Amino acid sequence: MPHASAASDLLAKREAEKKQLEAAMAECNRTLESMREADPATAERLKKRLDELIKGNQKLPLAFKKQLFETARVFERNSNTRATHAALDQALKIARIDDAAERNRLISEARRFCNKAVSLGADVNFKAAANRKIEIIMLSGGVEHKGPTVAKPRDTAPKNPHNPKS
Repeated sequence: MPHASAASDLLAKREAEKKQLEAAMAECNRTLESMREADPATAERLKKRLDELIKGNQKLPLAFKKQLFETARVFERNSNTRATHAALDQALKIARIDDAAERNRLISEARRFCNKAVSLGADVNFKAAANRKIEIIMLSGGVEHKGPTVAKPRDTAPKNPHNPKS
């Protein structure tokens, strides 16, 4: 009869390991899903958490680990891409009101996000588009002048009362 209890112990152990593996896979999937719409800093933090979860459980299937890493990379890249666009849009708005210091800070931030996105596998056209947008932003602003300028002096000529446009 000791043989039957050993078999049932082995079966219970396997069942417990299976539940533990399923719980670990579910935790990895929850962490991965929370990366989907995260900002870059949160996405990077969640990626590190996912790495710890994977390293902490050696029994995860290799195909599952590979799929997790690929998807996490895509989510982190998308996060940096969205942040690049948001920073550049904000920089363009700031450039229009002529705040050079804030515009330069936002452009620097956008470049950092862009480089991170490229390192995570973003398309080369993305970097080229970001650089073109940066050039446009750098040329924006500082155009509208209040009051008379050398190019457009104040109109001091007397008005012609017979001109219908006056």
